[in-house]
Amino acid sequence: MIEKMKKIYVYGLREQSADILEDIMRCGVIQPVKTEEMLELDTAQKLERNEGVDLSGEEELCERLELCIEALKEFGEKRGLFYQRPDVTYGELVNDETLLEAIGSCEKIEKVVKKRQGYEKDLQKTELKKAALIPWEALNIQVSDLKTANTRTICYVLPAPRQVEEIQEAADEKDIIVWLSNISEDDESRYVTALCHGDREKSVREMFSLFGAKEFVPRDMDGTFADNISLCDKEIERLKSKIEEENEKLRAASGKREELEKAWDAIKVRIDCLSGKENLLHTGKVDVLTGWIVAEKKDKVSRVLDKYTCCYECVEPDEDEDFPVSMKNSKIVAPFGALTEMYSLPGSRSMDSNWAIGLFFFIFFGMMLSDAGYGLLLTIGGLGGAKLIDMNEGGKRFMTMIGISGISTMFWGLVYGSFFGDVIPTVADVFFGRHVEIPQLIDPLNQPMVVLVMACAMGVIHIFIGMGFKAYLMIKRGDKWGALFDVGFWYILLIGLPCLILPGGLKWIGIVMSIAGALGLILTQGRAKPTIFGKITGGIMSLYDVTGYFSDVLAYSRILALGLATGVIASVGNTIGTLTGGGIIGAILFIVIFVGGHALNMAINALGAYVHSARLQYVEFFGKYYESGGKKFQPLKAKTKYVKVMEEE
Repeated sequence: MIEKMKKIYVYGLREQSADILEDIMRCGVIQPVKTEEMLELDTAQKLERNEGVDLSGEEELCERLELCIEALKEFGEKRGLFYQRPDVTYGELVNDETLLEAIGSCEKIEKVVKKRQGYEKDLQKTELKKAALIPWEALNIQVSDLKTANTRTICYVLPAPRQVEEIQEAADEKDIIVWLSNISEDDESRYVTALCHGDREKSVREMFSLFGAKEFVPRDMDGTFADNISLCDKEIERLKSKIEEENEKLRAASGKREELEKAWDAIKVRIDCLSGKENLLHTGKVDVLTGWIVAEKKDKVSRVLDKYTCCYECVEPDEDEDFPVSMKNSKIVAPFGALTEMYSLPGSRSMDSNWAIGLFFFIFFGMMLSDAGYGLLLTIGGLGGAKLIDMNEGGKRFMTMIGISGISTMFWGLVYGSFFGDVIPTVADVFFGRHVEIPQLIDPLNQPMVVLVMACAMGVIHIFIGMGFKAYLMIKRGDKWGALFDVGFWYILLIGLPCLILPGGLKWIGIVMSIAGALGLILTQGRAKPTIFGKITGGIMSLYDVTGYFSDVLAYSRILALGLATGVIASVGNTIGTLTGGGIIGAILFIVIFVGGHALNMAINALGAYVHSARLQYVEFFGKYYESGGKKFQPLKAKTKYVKVMEEE
């Protein structure tokens, strides 16, 4: 159902507003809104807006904590898929002593991280320097001797397509005396030295530039290139040793990770809480807070607010006023609320139909996937994942929905006699030489019309329930005659038309119902038109909508199509796996094809079943009654990343 909401107004002393907001967050049942949105315009204009809260310090602290947490992730115990966040109470989360200890640990870790980053930066520079020197290692000359009083030895990196001989020929043509040496080369470059007289240096540089060569200038170096490479190796070893020393410090501090994560969540919760203060209006001494509250949670908030010097009141929303939507369903129905939210929440004055959405999605998904083996895997994976994997509320609901839908898939798989296709009789025949038959209540391959009729019958029920919801909403709003005209006459006509093909007295019942329903629609569907001609024309034209209803019913034939696709592809995969016959090689090949083929088939067809089951809800079902546009109720509460906040009594 859609939970009843009330408007809440809280008038508290300004020095207490931060504590009041924190306790409201602790309750987690109030959605604050901008105060001026809930006050009369003239009243709001008499109040002053709160100045913005400076949260830059808290945000900077969050960044520092995140940096330390990331640094500690490399060390300590690795967290697996089934890691569960620790449970804490709100009081434990925001405990000042714990927070101060975490900040102290953060400062120590920051120093270690900073030193390690400095060493890593120096290591990177040294490794780059060594990499640049290695191609010149064979040049057995002192770096200081590259430039003498009369000669110049210039180092060049020449693009690989170019040859030293090309440059030598160019030098000979220009009468430039230069001695070229190819020191080394790789796939991309050649490393060349050019020895020339000092007065020829400019000509040599110009000539090399024509060939796209880049000069390599060794800086801050003594000795040979080999000597400097050796010095780089020693420096690299020293820096690696220093980095490892800092890593050991981080490894020793890895036990502080949970403490830092808890502190990060505490600061983030504080930011969320204090950022709401800017939405308040005040008189100078009193802050005014407004919002929406779940009506049945009013007493819980009252117990909290009574300890402050404040006044508060809960007020019913106006008749035409929309309010945030909060859905309250049973544990079985609630997971299917994800389908509704994916489309759009119902309007606050509409109705909750999650039970019907969940029921028909459950049935349609199972009929479309229709394999007991796949259903077993989905049930174990979905329900097990929701129970064992720590994920957000949306993820848990989705996994639970898939797990529940897997039960339907198992049921229809047993009805159709499909367990990983026909794997049991196939394996028994090929590997054991025995004939095994799996019992089937319905064989979809040989009895497709049975499945088609069943699917269309489900569709009729589905559509009729949607029409019934429309009638319910109209009656609820006082339009009883409208419910009869817009839904009742359609019920009579749509039930009567199929009866026309039945024998005996049922045919005459169909004739009477069809005529009565058609006449009722002709006389009422144009009632909104201003003229008599318009009323009659509108009524007659409304009968054309009967084709839309029949096309809607035919849309449910996709249930047959997807069910057949799953079973046929599964059986084809089993057949391919047994092409090499029995024996060890055949068994190995069968296992490989069985696992890969069925994994792919289940993934593709489970996705198809999900999409098309949802489509039948959104198009055929919602089109009959659904009123969307609701805004989700989002109460102020602790939203954490690393810990789970337990509800306090």
